[in-house]
Amino acid sequence: MPYRNSPIYKGLDRICRVLTAFSMVMLALMSVLVVGQVILRNFFDLGLPWADELSRIANIALVFFAVPALMLHNRHIAIDLLFSALGARGKATLRFANYALITAFSAIFLFGLYKFLMRAGKFTTPSLSMPNYAVYAPVVIAIVLLLAVALYRLISRTEPVTEYDTDDGGNAIADAIEQEMAASQRPEDSRK
Repeated sequence: MPYRNSPIYKGLDRICRVLTAFSMVMLALMSVLVVGQVILRNFFDLGLPWADELSRIANIALVFFAVPALMLHNRHIAIDLLFSALGARGKATLRFANYALITAFSAIFLFGLYKFLMRAGKFTTPSLSMPNYAVYAPVVIAIVLLLAVALYRLISRTEPVTEYDTDDGGNAIADAIEQEMAASQRPEDSRK
């Protein structure tokens, strides 16, 4: 796949992998905090207000750090009913429109977040006294990277190939399902 040799793709991939690792750390942190809170509250009648707040911040980081990597590697949830019914030209048009909309969404989201943080950034969280700038930093980083990935796909007009697509343009999983369905619909052998 020639697009994977692109220095831009390699750079985006490297950044996405780092953010994915951070996302997994946030998942582990969130799990430990939630389980710890349940144990402390149920067995020791002790609650840590900062743990709930840190768990929410970890959840925000977890979600937003994963999004650019999912889009770069085409691992996001997608309903491709319309896409699979189109021809090559229709697929290219739909793909272009998709990345154009994601680019516009990212730009609008960043502008809105900028406006929000200009007003609310100086305030701090109740328990941790963390400024909102720090709380929303993962969101800003992730949306900037999402914008970069969308622009890369929009300009280079490349689409990631999934692992189940074959070189001849077929889909091995879809072909196996189709064969299985055809085999199950054949009339039974009446010579028993």
